[in-house]
Amino acid sequence: MTITLLIQASNGVPALALGRGGEIVFDSSQDETLSGSRDYRMLLETGLAACGGALSDLSLIACDIGPGGLGVTRTAAAFANALGFARGIPVLSLAAFELLGAEVSTGKPVAILRRAARPHVHFGIFRDGKLAHYEHCLEKSAINQLSDLDDYDLAGNIEVEGHDAPITNMAAMNTMLERALDAGTPGPEARAYPIVEVLE
Repeated sequence: MTITLLIQASNGVPALALGRGGEIVFDSSQDETLSGSRDYRMLLETGLAACGGALSDLSLIACDIGPGGLGVTRTAAAFANALGFARGIPVLSLAAFELLGAEVSTGKPVAILRRAARPHVHFGIFRDGKLAHYEHCLEKSAINQLSDLDDYDLAGNIEVEGHDAPITNMAAMNTMLERALDAGTPGPEARAYPIVEVLE
């Protein structure tokens, strides 16, 4: 059975996972000796060995394109794109805020806040199974917009005064695999392009 390679890094802690069908068969974030490693080749080789797979089994690469940590996100996308080009495998781009929203979603809107170049933040609202709003804005503007919501869950790496702490800043690899499989396979030339900050 073919294998899907999943790479998530925009939260600043790179993780690589392998999915076979709808099941995660390797997840570097669950191994303390591998957690946070930026050696994607080593992580991939370790994962393939652990699940008895080979490079030739890879049929899709899904890459988290942010927004978030720009350096790690670009590095992850560069690895995904290089591997995809070399092996003739499509690279599916998955926005981090879509992943976080799907991870946290309980029926309430999910407000997502991640640090950007000060004093800006990445701000999004996930509702009804999709990212309904995204902007790169001042933190004060994002907080003001949150006052319009009656109730919401919070994800990301910024706390909001008077609200529970963010639930998470990284989606589980199971969530990423589900979103990747639901998205369908992109064309063979598809590549990942990180979401970058608009500096003013």
